Amino acid sequence: MDIDQLKTFLEVGRMRNFRKAAQNLFISPSAVSARVRQLEQTLGLSLFRRDRQKVSLTPAGERFERHARFILAAWERAHEEVALSEQVDKRLVIAGIASLWEIFLQEWLNGIHCSAPLIGLRAEASTAKRIVQKLEQGVIDLGFLYEPPQLRDMVVQEIRDISLIMVSDQQDQAIEDALADNYVRVDWSTSFSSLHQGHFPQRPIAAVRSNVGTIALSLVENCGGAAYLPASLVADKLERRTLYPVQGAPEISLKAYAVFPVHGEHRALIEQLLEKLPAGTA
Repeated sequence: MDIDQLKTFLEVGRMRNFRKAAQNLFISPSAVSARVRQLEQTLGLSLFRRDRQKVSLTPAGERFERHARFILAAWERAHEEVALSEQVDKRLVIAGIASLWEIFLQEWLNGIHCSAPLIGLRAEASTAKRIVQKLEQGVIDLGFLYEPPQLRDMVVQEIRDISLIMVSDQQDQAIEDALADNYVRVDWSTSFSSLHQGHFPQRPIAAVRSNVGTIALSLVENCGGAAYLPASLVADKLERRTLYPVQGAPEISLKAYAVFPVHGEHRALIEQLLEKLPAGTA
């Protein structure tokens, strides 16, 4: 088994097509077939079902896919740490929910990179599920989530309150009209969805949804409508009166958490860096 075989297996699994995987990997379809065949021979298992119409993973292939991703991620991290050992003192892999990057994590990361260039950084935007998986597998050092995960041997630290307010491009818009007229539903988190449902049980179904705040913000600004957005993200727009608070709409508060291994080699550094997070409510 080698790294190229794993990359090829994952790409075929993603594309469900040998020829398309070959195009993405810049190799021939015969090379893709050979790598997959060699991997199957090593494992003694069939990983794909092949027919003229499509390619699909076998049950063994589905089980192996998660392990292949873990092996590949661990290899890439090991390779980077060795290759950069003469350039940086320490290396951190950080993953966070995409919206947390736009709310406050990007500012925090900028400060780290500018003030401590000898810390090598790898930053990822990902889903909560993938972040938890990577924390369990040990392929990331620090994760940022909305909901505290139930993980053993992990420090779960509440780091930020996030205030979400409903804003609109129309002044003095009623809540009912805001929810019905071009409302953009932002899927901030499971807890947000529960709170949103509690406040607006009879709301119309939103025609547009996103899980990224800046997408919703751009839609509201350019096409009109309303959305729940972080107060910090829209403060200047409310001040300039290009957006307006929806009168009577309840504020929805979320919490952000940092998660890292109790016995991780970089725990002291992580705790030191977390102290540099921007203060206050986002």
